[in-house]
Amino acid sequence: MDLKIGRHTYTITEHDLFFDNGACVQLLSQSRESSTQGHRPTPVLSKKAVREIGKHKRIQKKHYYGDKCQLFRLKFGESI
Repeated sequence: MDLKIGRHTYTITEHDLFFDNGACVQLLSQSRESSTQGHRPTPVLSKKAVREIGKHKRIQKKHYYGDKCQLFRLKFGESI
């Protein structure tokens, strides 16, 4: 699946990792943005992109970010 985030287009596979903290959803596994001060930026998904990935099943991953955060991958072929 191709997903436009900002001015870049990312090819999303089942191996890509997303982070949802309740305020925004970020793509952790890919970044085409330039790094600033040694930090790799993570693309923040627009509301349209969140609706697009919302059509697919989320596979939750174990994390230590807190109870309100979600770390997940997408399962293609199984729509919600």
